[in-house]
Amino acid sequence: MAHDDTGDIASGEVTKDPAEQETLARTLATDLTELFVHYVRGEASFADVTFEVYEALQDLYIIASGDYEIEYEDADEYDVIEATEEQEDLSQEPSRDDS
Repeated sequence: MAHDDTGDIASGEVTKDPAEQETLARTLATDLTELFVHYVRGEASFADVTFEVYEALQDLYIIASGDYEIEYEDADEYDVIEATEEQEDLSQEPSRDDS
């Protein structure tokens, strides 16, 4: 999320649906919970946790200010052939359907 860091939240002119903002804030909290669990399990470094928490705080500020736009990905753009080729490249094995 990008934002203009000039001014106080209370003086912001942008208004968003409070329910949408609450949902976004809850999503951030869930993401942080998962990150903390990964850290406790030794699956994430403290540096990574610090960076992600800072990013989450920036996102929280943006959400609270209402200075954001949600962009939805187009589900129609999914190409099965392209996705299969990408998976073959990543796995370095041919698709089982090609046998």
